[in-house]
Amino acid sequence: MSTIGKVFISHATADAALAKLVVNFLKEAVGVRDADIFCSSLPGHSIPLMEDFNLYLKNQIEQPSIVLALLTPAYFDSDFCLMELGAAWSRSLKTLAVVAPEISFDLVTKTLGLKQAWLINDHSRLSEFRDAFKELALESRSSATWEGKAAEWRKRLPAILRGLPSSKLVSKKDLDAAFFEIETIERASAAEAERLSNLHQELVGRSARKHQELEEENAALRKRLADKEAGLPRAIIVEPERLIALDLQEVLTRARYDVVGVAKSKQEAIIMALAEKPELIVTEIDLADCSSGIDLVNALYPHLECFAIFVTNHPEKLLAGNRPEPIELITKPFSPDNLLEKVAGARKRLIERRALAERQAVR
Repeated sequence: MSTIGKVFISHATADAALAKLVVNFLKEAVGVRDADIFCSSLPGHSIPLMEDFNLYLKNQIEQPSIVLALLTPAYFDSDFCLMELGAAWSRSLKTLAVVAPEISFDLVTKTLGLKQAWLINDHSRLSEFRDAFKELALESRSSATWEGKAAEWRKRLPAILRGLPSSKLVSKKDLDAAFFEIETIERASAAEAERLSNLHQELVGRSARKHQELEEENAALRKRLADKEAGLPRAIIVEPERLIALDLQEVLTRARYDVVGVAKSKQEAIIMALAEKPELIVTEIDLADCSSGIDLVNALYPHLECFAIFVTNHPEKLLAGNRPEPIELITKPFSPDNLLEKVAGARKRLIERRALAERQAVR
């Protein structure tokens, strides 16, 4: 007879990476025992060999202590996932909805009713998430372990969310619009039908282009993840002019730098830098919203181990008393070779500074 897991992870197969992150967090941070977790996509927590798939899954959803539903676009695309959610609802099981940022709470309400859900990237509620499992027989975890695992969760979650697949389903609104267009064409005259056919082709072209754009975005995200795993030097670009920012990004990317973000203003850049922790900041002095690249670097230097390279039309502004140190300076218009030379020099100085700090720490 199969063992019933106390925590049933209801998720889409396409979201296996997110499920793995959640399961590891439950075990390592919350203290849920390994044997108390059922997750069909993870070895050791899934369906044993020679078991009947449907029967085993049915037994697992009969009476777990809690159903943890990972509500993502792929989840709502899956009939199997919706059946699991329906089973949890019909049996009035304790269900915790964990919601991906792309999913609206209106959709959650329509699916589960007025149950309180957790937006997965709302880190302020991590402690509430842990408390949801306090009725289980948990393994003891120290405060230090909890804080460390919570920090690791906050660090790893954004990359996992970026890798989640988008929904492949067509909305009812789009489907109704398509049916209406077909009916209109059938009622129209031959000339009108030809005009609508041309319009249809244009819409198809737009859809194809949009699909291509999404594929390119996904490819870029995959490259970002690969660059991060390969340990490439991380950089952000802070430049109010879009074309100049694109030029800077292209030069750095071709030279095997991992450009983790592009910002236009000081506030946007601070948020990005504290989240991505780049080694290099390539910035203009005059930013959007009348903010200052000098103020930006002065604000970040105490909190990040990084090096700033100013690419600017106004180098004279660095003569003021609030000039940050150390920095590199490039005057616009810049040459790619000069930019790469300065960036390479800045990273070398940063590495030397780290090495010196390590030697001093050993002493």
